[in-house]
Amino acid sequence: MNIKKIAIGFLMATGLIASTNAANVVAKDNSGLTQLCVTAAAGNIAAMHNKIRSSGYSHPFIAKNIQCNGENIISFIKNNGKNAEAMILSLERLRAKVISTAHAKNSSEVK
Repeated sequence: MNIKKIAIGFLMATGLIASTNAANVVAKDNSGLTQLCVTAAAGNIAAMHNKIRSSGYSHPFIAKNIQCNGENIISFIKNNGKNAEAMILSLERLRAKVISTAHAKNSSEVK
């Protein structure tokens, strides 16, 4: 068996284990931030963006400051979320877009 097949099998098994762990997230209360954490773990990117928008917080604030079960939201998604890679990529991309837009705006004001 070649290395490529072994690596693919390992990655598939890891993904299967991660997806079975993701189903165990249950809200402790009905607060907005708890619902944000539950939505993040569910793996629905569109629902996550809607929750962030309705929360009133910015994407950078969410990515840096929101704690779910004692860990930041990115780590929480990585450890507990369905579709974790896509969710994290989406949050990071939006955070970077907001930061670069703010930087561009500040740069144009300096002139």
